[in-house]
Amino acid sequence: MHTLSAVLPLPLFDRFGGASSGSSGVRLSATEALQLSLQLDLTRLFNVRNALTIAQFLGTSPTALDYGLPDTLGLSVQSATDLQRWELVIARAIALYEPRLSQVRVVVMPDRSKPTAARVTIMAMAAMGSQMCRFDFDIALDERSASAQAHA
Repeated sequence: MHTLSAVLPLPLFDRFGGASSGSSGVRLSATEALQLSLQLDLTRLFNVRNALTIAQFLGTSPTALDYGLPDTLGLSVQSATDLQRWELVIARAIALYEPRLSQVRVVVMPDRSKPTAARVTIMAMAAMGSQMCRFDFDIALDERSASAQAHA
């Protein structure tokens, strides 16, 4: 078991913001700590919008200055074509900005409880030492924000 602060150094942007880095006293296994770290970083990634269009994001080589997702408000959860495009955008964002994840599979579906929101399922592998672990994430995306839940 590891303490949260020993396994999860404070993310860069949180350190700039002056967030506390003290130990929370929460004990997590190495797998739980990695899962939590990935979940927090994916939530952060999906809550940031860059200045690129979807076409630019998919067709060019975004840099660290283009961190986040392009504006996806033009995509409809009622359109199969738009859902596929959303999958491409999310998979590209993960490939660019979350290098710990590999063999990523993204599925975007309409959220049955909210007609304008999408449910994103991400299945991916991450290295735990010399072994690969599978992680699944369920993300709720709406016009304002993203929230994630993880399953190991």
